[in-house]
Amino acid sequence: MSTKLNLKFTARDVAAVEEALDGSLEKIIASFKLTTLIQFLMVGLRDKDGKKLDLSEDAAFDVVDGAIKEHGKIELQIQVIDALIEAGFLPKAIDTGQLRATLSEAIDEASKITGKATK
Repeated sequence: MSTKLNLKFTARDVAAVEEALDGSLEKIIASFKLTTLIQFLMVGLRDKDGKKLDLSEDAAFDVVDGAIKEHGKIELQIQVIDALIEAGFLPKAIDTGQLRATLSEAIDEASKITGKATK
């Protein structure tokens, strides 16, 4: 992957996401939606010097659109999870490399099934 987003999270950031999405961090991660990405980027995206960016929702959507085109949605979700692990909000035992592989396999399998069903 060429560019990794500079994501850093504080307790205040995570609390803001939980409040905006009306759920615990664990529940939010378990049902990771596009709006979840937007919320995490709005609170956690930093510039190259580590200064928090003040992103509007529209600006966050633009960043997400660009990142999805470059890396894919799953990779972007994993970047968020990696940053949450690094900040201590998720267990370090989570193996995002394995998560990446498992999700890729599941998507490949779903694509094969969908392709057979539409032929």
